[in-house]
Amino acid sequence: MNKRLKFLLLFFLLFFLASCAKEPTLNVASERAEHFSLDYFDGYKILSIREAWNGDLEKHRWLLLDSAFKEHELHDSLKKMPIIHIPVKNVVILSTTAIAFMERLDLLDKIIAIENRNLIYSEKMQNLIDSLSIKQVGSGNKLDLETILILKPALVLTFGTGSSLYDDYPRFKTAEIPAVLTAEWMESHPLARFEWIRFFGVLFGKEREADSIFAETQKRYDSLVQLALNAAKKPLVLTGYPQGAEWLAGGGGSYFARFLQDAKAKYIWESNTQSGTLTLGIETALQSGGQAEFWLHPSLWTSKAEILQHEPRISMLPLWQSGRIYQSSKRVGKNGSRDFYESAVANPDLVLADLISIFHPEILPEHDFVYYEIVE
Repeated sequence: MNKRLKFLLLFFLLFFLASCAKEPTLNVASERAEHFSLDYFDGYKILSIREAWNGDLEKHRWLLLDSAFKEHELHDSLKKMPIIHIPVKNVVILSTTAIAFMERLDLLDKIIAIENRNLIYSEKMQNLIDSLSIKQVGSGNKLDLETILILKPALVLTFGTGSSLYDDYPRFKTAEIPAVLTAEWMESHPLARFEWIRFFGVLFGKEREADSIFAETQKRYDSLVQLALNAAKKPLVLTGYPQGAEWLAGGGGSYFARFLQDAKAKYIWESNTQSGTLTLGIETALQSGGQAEFWLHPSLWTSKAEILQHEPRISMLPLWQSGRIYQSSKRVGKNGSRDFYESAVANPDLVLADLISIFHPEILPEHDFVYYEIVE
């Protein structure tokens, strides 16, 4: 083989290897989640968050750098991305749902600051707040940025709404504080929301644990879905509550509408494809609700007297006499916090079991409610 041919072969081999180095060694497609994805490379990963809030068009990307990999070894184009060193050593949490995921992964001791303890149900977290003197730093326009700067966290986990009044992520970017957006609340399926446990597993070096927990929970959830298929009928369900002249409820494309479908119930507004909040005239809602057999989530009200105080016309609904009104208020902390708005996202199988037991008690006769109780 002549020297020129050897040179050409060597050149093309080096070119091929260089090209391959730019490609991810593994692209991890989420099984259910649509709002986060991960690309794996040698020594680092790229985390992408899509549509962190309704109407968000920005592309959010972070470079997750393994502890053994040095920043100076990165290609210059990668150095422009915000860098998060993993596994994350400590974190500031500005979302109660994040606490639920971290509790399932036994990561609560990584938390060094929270938004407000009065919003937290977890007894373990409350005890850690006391024993470790964990700081409360607020959020949005009440964010205590100075305290966070003093703490020098490895990461802040927050979320966005698209409102400059409430969003604190831009302030973290300006202050050069490492921060990542979470968007599990944007997912339209309960298991998609739960799959964000993998997001936490990657950040904190517990990928295997997160994958195992997700697989086990998904299996239990799917088993309950199959069990619900044995129900003789699909009861019609009303959700939401009156507020002034309007009725607010989740759209037919929301994650809770999927919960109802999987529990073999018929959502009163299932034909609506909206994933966010559905706003209706109260007269329209009450007329539609006249055929409903169950009513779930009547605002934060926990008694019939309280409901009538706000909207007396609800007593005209047939379901008012049957008493089939359920509230997610079974687990309430001393501070008034509701566990449903904290841990339910990380336990979709428990929520589904509650719902099946409400609509089809004959299917789960021994079930003890976790989140729901009847309104009396």
